[in-house]
Amino acid sequence: MVGIFATIEDTTQFVLVPRGCEDALNAEKLAGISPLGARISNEPMMHIALSGDGFTRDFTSGNTLRNSDTAYALRLVSQQLSESENDTVLVSRFENGTGLIATQYLRYARGGGAIEAYNELENTGETVTVEAFPSFNLSCISPFERSQDPHKIVLHKLLSNWSGEGKRYSVTAACLAFEPPWSGLGLRLEKWSQTGTMPARGQLPFVAVEDVTQGICWAASIEAPASWVIETAFRNGSISVGGGMGDFLTAHWRKKLCKGETIRTDKAYFTVVRGGLNEACSRLVPAYDNRSACKAGEYDLPVLYNEFCYSWGDPDLDRLRKMLPVAKKLGCKYFVMDDGWFIDRYGEANHVIGDWYIDDTVFADGMKAFSEEVRAAGMALGLWYEFEGVSVESDLYREHPEYMLTYDGKTINHMGRTFLDFRKEEVKEYLRERVIGTLRENNIGYMKVDYNENVGLGVDGADSYGDALRCHIENVLAFYEEIKRSLPDLVLEICSSGGMRHEPRFLQLADMVSFSDAHENPSGVNVACNLHRFIPPRKLQIWATMRSDYSLEDVCFTSAKAMLGRYCLSGDLADRSEEIERAFEESVAFYRTIVPVIRDGVTTVIEDGEIGSYLNGHGRTYLVRESADGSQKVVYAYAIEAPQSVFDIDVGSYRVKSAFHAPSDLAMCNGILHFTSGQCALWGSVILLERTQKR
Repeated sequence: MVGIFATIEDTTQFVLVPRGCEDALNAEKLAGISPLGARISNEPMMHIALSGDGFTRDFTSGNTLRNSDTAYALRLVSQQLSESENDTVLVSRFENGTGLIATQYLRYARGGGAIEAYNELENTGETVTVEAFPSFNLSCISPFERSQDPHKIVLHKLLSNWSGEGKRYSVTAACLAFEPPWSGLGLRLEKWSQTGTMPARGQLPFVAVEDVTQGICWAASIEAPASWVIETAFRNGSISVGGGMGDFLTAHWRKKLCKGETIRTDKAYFTVVRGGLNEACSRLVPAYDNRSACKAGEYDLPVLYNEFCYSWGDPDLDRLRKMLPVAKKLGCKYFVMDDGWFIDRYGEANHVIGDWYIDDTVFADGMKAFSEEVRAAGMALGLWYEFEGVSVESDLYREHPEYMLTYDGKTINHMGRTFLDFRKEEVKEYLRERVIGTLRENNIGYMKVDYNENVGLGVDGADSYGDALRCHIENVLAFYEEIKRSLPDLVLEICSSGGMRHEPRFLQLADMVSFSDAHENPSGVNVACNLHRFIPPRKLQIWATMRSDYSLEDVCFTSAKAMLGRYCLSGDLADRSEEIERAFEESVAFYRTIVPVIRDGVTTVIEDGEIGSYLNGHGRTYLVRESADGSQKVVYAYAIEAPQSVFDIDVGSYRVKSAFHAPSDLAMCNGILHFTSGQCALWGSVILLERTQKR
């Protein structure tokens, strides 16, 4: 990649292109001359908006805080480049002449495929109120032609709904009316955001823009633990992409910045590649995959068992003990007790959370005794928590209503669910006892943290509802870090109604994340495949749920789905036929052979266009993942309500090494992998290939 800082009439924009493309840049495009010949000011690389700012006359006031007076007043005063054996860092400093100092930090890790960025804003003058301060802005997309065919510029989003995460949404610039009007003036805006504490509700904090003519794709993800916004703007014949934390228009965020104070954005990650969406994502995802933090015991991605789809929130130890020898035989490392291990003294329907008393009707001899029993079976016991939420029927709420978040002076209450205010030290002290203390005292090796409701616009307690919410969520993240420091061997899974917290900061905190709640629905295949574009598969926990009425084909399908990420068993594993028991064992054994490709490889093909609907999909889908050294490929293939589907997949110079649930007609000819799915409604297979020639 090559970054270009183009300063025109004192305004600096940042342009990113693949290395080797520098000489192909269109000079008039870079100079801000529109396709109609008009000269219009270019977009600044630092977007800051203050209360009282005016904006460019683009008919967008009230829709965006881009292109403010403050942004255009910033002047680039210095740049400093530092290099080490690990990375290259560029620091760019801007000043506006009235005391504001804006600094951008760009970091490129050696051997990486993306740039990490964040901004700082220091005030050395009179107090100001900041209403927008995004993490990044890329300008002049695409910089190779003065006038581009809007049908050949494609915007990609990743939608994210409950049990329907990661679905690709692609639309052309023509469909968005990203074309200059007859005058050349005006700004076209495609904007999406999330408000509250479920950052992946609706869409993922991700954007990509693809120039099909040039075969080049730009992509970006932002850290977004709370409210966030991404804007794609068309102005002056060019597209700009930027985003970061939610601003005043999207999330009621504004903050007074007094003399001597500094604010910092969350990080953004962006890249540009010769290729399309999949190639861009394969470069982007490793940038926020903190592989160096991987625990030694997690390196081989061990299998785990979660009992929820067996007990359904009503655990019984005698029944669970039936699962222990089966889970041990299958080599599970963790035996996770999901929702239901705690006292619910007010009745099952209320699902009371917040007190976290161990239920002695379930654990008659104490939880520690059962934990030791699980350890004796060669596994570690795991527990489910949802410690940010509190039921109004709980002892905690009745005794300490002041612990809860408020909005406009009233406790936030969503149908009996309230939220702890993590800015209060007494709240964290309470959780140290009921969460950290319980985990330590009972020798718990694994924790699944759930989160099943959204706070909303914001909370009381700061300059704005949005800034108070941001402060709260930073304290939530700090408590997660405290858990990890206090229990360094604890394996942490982060869940949020399935996948409603899929964003880089939560991803980095977690050893793994729940991929979805689509455990038993065939759509789980499409969700898992599509999430390869955003989540490292080694962290993508996917359930193979086993119901007592499953056929052999059902077992093979759900097992093949789980191999798309981190294999997690659930449901009834005991008292099955020898044939199905053998399928269990074969699936886990095969999964272990492909772990290096899951952990270290690159996803090169995601073919999901045929299935269509997540809920009522019909057709076939497949995914190809290649090992880091190119010596192996894993092909995942599925057919949903499409018996006898024919697959012809171009894989190159490879041969079949092994397969799980291998098709009867599996064959390789001239680099094409050919096979036909079975007669069943749900079919899946995973095939391991090895290279026939050295590179």
